[in-house]
Amino acid sequence: MPLPAAAPSTGRTAATAGSLTALAWMAFFLADVRDGLGPFLATYLQSQQVAQNLIGLTLTAGGLAAVLMTPLAGAWVDRSTRKRTLLVAAVVLVLLGSAAAFTTRSPVLLVASQAVAGGAGAVLLAALAGLTLGLARRDGLRHQTGRNEAWSHAGNIVSALGAGVVAHAFGAPWMMAVMLAMSVGALLCVAAIRPQDIDHVAARGADLAAPSAADVHAAQSPEGFGELLRHRALWLFALTCALFHLGNAAMLPLLNQRLAATQPDAAPLLWTGIAIVVAQLTMVPVALWVSRSRRWDLSAFVYLAILILPVRGLLAWAFPSVWANLPVQVLDGIAAGALGVATPLMVERYARGTGRYNLALGMVLTLQGVGAALSAGVANAVVGRDGHFGLAFAVLAGFAVMALPVFMWAQRADARDPHGADATPTTA
Repeated sequence: MPLPAAAPSTGRTAATAGSLTALAWMAFFLADVRDGLGPFLATYLQSQQVAQNLIGLTLTAGGLAAVLMTPLAGAWVDRSTRKRTLLVAAVVLVLLGSAAAFTTRSPVLLVASQAVAGGAGAVLLAALAGLTLGLARRDGLRHQTGRNEAWSHAGNIVSALGAGVVAHAFGAPWMMAVMLAMSVGALLCVAAIRPQDIDHVAARGADLAAPSAADVHAAQSPEGFGELLRHRALWLFALTCALFHLGNAAMLPLLNQRLAATQPDAAPLLWTGIAIVVAQLTMVPVALWVSRSRRWDLSAFVYLAILILPVRGLLAWAFPSVWANLPVQVLDGIAAGALGVATPLMVERYARGTGRYNLALGMVLTLQGVGAALSAGVANAVVGRDGHFGLAFAVLAGFAVMALPVFMWAQRADARDPHGADATPTTA
């Protein structure tokens, strides 16, 4: 597929308010769609007495497909001028893959359904990121990213509560009704985005305010993967995200594992739901705060997220009461909410001018996903048979401490990187 021409980025302003509002609503509806059945799938398969090893293989297939597809999806979106079509196809594939999980007991089809859903979810996220930059442009990216994240967290709350109520009242297969409704909402939002509002050159990080002939050629010929590897600040930031999620991903499951192991009468499944809702509610205002702040540079929010994680681990270790889960999850909402908005914005900063924004973001998210995938294994290995939950929380918090000097190194590399767009980071 040919690369989009550079001309549309010359002198273009941000998209119309209608397209940007439709994008925010799309983030709301996609909150339920992009992860498929999410945590409900394992519970449903367990209730159907599916073999434990098949449940594990099915979930692993979806996760691995998403990790492997993420950078490829980013490269695909960089080259595509049909991002809306990609998004529609991804929504339909996730929906079909999730529906198949309720209608088959064939191990091959079950695993394949989640592999398809996981890969399509990666394309969906990449297309959403490309549309956000292509519609909001560089100047509006911070505001629109925070707006998208806030609406996405609100969508998570609504869909999780809706799926839980429907499953309880009518049975697990009826969760697909909620997912179908959210999918239809997302597709209607795609239709509401005007194609002429999308700047496909800006969408891959090569927008030019007043390009010279040489700059136009650079926009039409984005950097190769080998050149992208030389952006040290970008890869150090990717390592920062991997270390953060290596420490963060297992904390909530570990909290509830400890609760189930030490206080089985305390309704651990109920507290899991409460903890998720508390974190998501916290993320909504945090996402808006990060996107609208003019006092703090984006890097300050990354530092904040990193520094909160050791405090969260310390609280989780020191206070085993179920009520202690609430402040721990508020801290999770602040840290994860801030980093969720900052990550695509920092990637845009580090990869600015490369014309490979979506590929760069895909690589960062891949390393982030690897860190998150390893988190549970590391935590449970530390817990062991003797139940060393406190030590596990300390180990997880330690990974966040390791992320701090790595991010400082990334900031110094960005300040002197000849590949970077700015000698010093800008304050948004």
